[in-house]
Amino acid sequence: MAASIIAFSGKGGSGKTTLAALVLRCLLRQQCRPVLAVDADPNATLAETLGVEIEGTIADLRDRMGRAAQRISEIPKPRLLEQMLAQCLTEAEGFDLLTMGRPEGPQCYCYVNSLLRRYLKELRDGYPVIVVDCEAGMEYLSRLTVDDVDTLVLVAEPTPVGLRSAGRICALADSLPIKVARRILAINKVRGAAPPTEGFLPEAAVDAVVQVPLDDDLARRAAAGSPIDDSAGLAAADAVAELVRLYRQRSPNTASA
Repeated sequence: MAASIIAFSGKGGSGKTTLAALVLRCLLRQQCRPVLAVDADPNATLAETLGVEIEGTIADLRDRMGRAAQRISEIPKPRLLEQMLAQCLTEAEGFDLLTMGRPEGPQCYCYVNSLLRRYLKELRDGYPVIVVDCEAGMEYLSRLTVDDVDTLVLVAEPTPVGLRSAGRICALADSLPIKVARRILAINKVRGAAPPTEGFLPEAAVDAVVQVPLDDDLARRAAAGSPIDDSAGLAAADAVAELVRLYRQRSPNTASA
C-alpha cells in the first residue's frame, strides 16, 4: 500500500518542528506505525526535538558517494549507496528518522542523485505513514520523489507576517510538481482568539483551520532543549489530536497501520 504522507511547512520560529513531533507521537499512540520521519529542513532539529541522535545525513551521504564515484571499487556503486543509506537511517521506538541535511553544494551530483532518488522511493514505500518536516520552502518534497501528499499542514504564528507566509507557501505548493490532497492551516501559539485569515490566504486555499493554543510546557522545553515525549504539550493535545483526525480521515490506510 502506498505511503500516506503528512508534511509540515512554515517560516522559521513558527513551531512546525515541534508540531510535527507532537503529531508523530500522537500517531504512535494510536498505533499508526512504523512511521518514517523525514527532517527535510537544512537547519535540522527534528532529531533533537524527538530525543534521538543521528549518525549521518543524506547530505553527508551525497558527499561520500560523490568521492566514491571517482574511485575504482570492488563494491558496485548502487550497493554502496544502499549500505550508506542504511547508516543514515536512525531507528527509534515505533519510528525511523531520515535527516536530509544541507542542500546540494557546488559539485555535480547528477549520478548520485539519480541513485539516491531511486533508493529513497524504495525506502518510503516500506512505511505506511511518513511525517515530513519541511523547510519554509517545499522543494525537498520533490527531491524526495514525493509527488502525492495526503495532508500539508501550514504552520503559522497568529500574526499578519505568519499568515502571509502561509499564503506564500500555498502558492509555492501550487508551483511544484506535487499533488496535495488536503491543506490544513495550523495557527500556532494562539493566546485567546486567533486572528481572521481573510486577506492573508487566497480564497479556499485551505480545507481546514486548527488553532493550537500557546503551551507553556512546550515553550519551557524549547528553551531548555528538552525533547518532545508523550507527556509534552498537554495544553495543545486536543488541537494535535484534531490534526491527526483530519489526516487519518483523508488517509484511510493509516487505520490499519
